[in-house]
Amino acid sequence: MKLYTPVEIKPLEGRLTYRDSILFVGSCFADEIGRRCTERYFDTRVNPFGVLFNPCSISDCLGLLEGYGINAEQCSFIPEDVIETSGGFCSFHHHGSMARPTVQEFLDNANRVLADASDFYYREGWVVVTLGTAFIYTDKESGNVVANCHKLPADRFERTMIDADQVYDALSQYVAARPQRQWIFTVSPVRHLSDGLHANTLSKATLHLGIEKLVNRYPNAHYFPAYEILMDELRDYRFYADDMMHPSAQAADYIFERFMDFVLADSDRPLLAEAEKVRGMMQHRILNAGTAQAAKFEAQRNQALESLLSKIR
Repeated sequence: MKLYTPVEIKPLEGRLTYRDSILFVGSCFADEIGRRCTERYFDTRVNPFGVLFNPCSISDCLGLLEGYGINAEQCSFIPEDVIETSGGFCSFHHHGSMARPTVQEFLDNANRVLADASDFYYREGWVVVTLGTAFIYTDKESGNVVANCHKLPADRFERTMIDADQVYDALSQYVAARPQRQWIFTVSPVRHLSDGLHANTLSKATLHLGIEKLVNRYPNAHYFPAYEILMDELRDYRFYADDMMHPSAQAADYIFERFMDFVLADSDRPLLAEAEKVRGMMQHRILNAGTAQAAKFEAQRNQALESLLSKIR
């Protein structure tokens, strides 16, 4: 008797190892998977512009990362890019989490992160892109698509939904430019209920169609079915957070396990197991600090971490 619908996933042929770099860009689901990879000592960068939801803003992010490596001065953020929001000073390229109390603090941080992420981007490793929505917001003043409206007046923006060809066009140029880099695309399982359930369904379908065109065209582009795992295999509200939209921590952990099965080389499975053990040791709270027993445990976990890092760096 089958009590759930399993999502069959064929592992990639050429797979990720601990020697590879992984850039995560996109929705809050990219944050979730990226954080779990970072906690397990993979070489990662996660959302250098903050959470991004639509393909056009993700394309803008990738374009700046690529362009900075060619002409840093031309691609750096300048005072004219800065806007004042209720949360501080930010830009239309960034999520509100990147806001800072002053213009200079925002620029210093944004350009530092940009420089680091651009250098990371050029390592020819892996890029994981998680698309959240096909709806875009265009600033009427500049005509540019914004990554976030930052709670500014709604009449400043025009809301439209791009089509599957526009999803493809926004991302294909980067996939095509570097055939040695491996790209993994996912559709976030988080529903955008503010769009309405029907509009959310149309939006997610559009993203799927755009990605399908990408993976059919480019051998270095791959699709991971995070959306299907939550919608079909974990089809139960116990796998959702309290808002009934985001996956619970348990669901995200499970999807991460499936992602590792999909992407990680068999040769590095023992390293992942070792990293899990080290992570557990690092998260352990020492209640009897200052004792010989505590000192022994600290020495053991530091030795375990050094041993792991010597194998993966």
